[in-house]
Amino acid sequence: MKRTFKIFTGIILIVMAAAGIGTSSEFDDLQVKPLTLGRIQMLPVPKDNRNYFFLQAIGNDTIIIIGDFTTLDKRIVYILDKGADNTIDKVVDYYPLYKRMHVRKESDSRFWNKDIVQLKKDIIAGTVYKNNFTDYMYSMQELETIVKSWDEIAIGSDVYGFNVMYRDIDEVNKIAGQFAYGKRAGGYYLQFATNFYKVRIVGEEYPILKYSVYCKNTNDPVVKETVENLFKYNQPLSARTNK
Repeated sequence: MKRTFKIFTGIILIVMAAAGIGTSSEFDDLQVKPLTLGRIQMLPVPKDNRNYFFLQAIGNDTIIIIGDFTTLDKRIVYILDKGADNTIDKVVDYYPLYKRMHVRKESDSRFWNKDIVQLKKDIIAGTVYKNNFTDYMYSMQELETIVKSWDEIAIGSDVYGFNVMYRDIDEVNKIAGQFAYGKRAGGYYLQFATNFYKVRIVGEEYPILKYSVYCKNTNDPVVKETVENLFKYNQPLSARTNK
């Protein structure tokens, strides 16, 4: 049975390696393509006023999205780091109930942090998901737990990086979350996806946005540092053959 499970897991990891993180949800398309001011108007406003945070770095730009819905003035905060150089270049508060946008120097959101480096790190580490009325999102803690012990059943590798499955503790045949990280010719990639998480009594909950982090073809300094730190546990084939 264990051997069968390992073969089945290996097949899933091969599919992940070939296609990236492969499961889908309603708002995936918004998260995996560059977020423009037009596209943020399509982001969800949760019925239960649950907040969310999202880090996206694609190509030359890094964007942070903060969904702040626990106040009367519900807003989606758009923070642009143009050139991915750890500098805030634009801040926009979008009020979905009124369909209005305001360009600001700083957002009025209680989650605003002008230290963009720290904000990026807090999303990657998962710190922002604690005590802020958000979904529970699998983050660096879960990823590092797997790569530190180098669980070969959970980790799949390709030439440029690694794909990691985070299995549900109670039902190990269920993939609760997925991670991908590595470096290609165009830059670094780092992706954190939460398929579901468990809540006592309620059972399985599905996050408003599946991705907390979606980065590809980027040289954002924080993403680069994160991936290089993960490479300390094991190097991808491309790094070993280039030495």
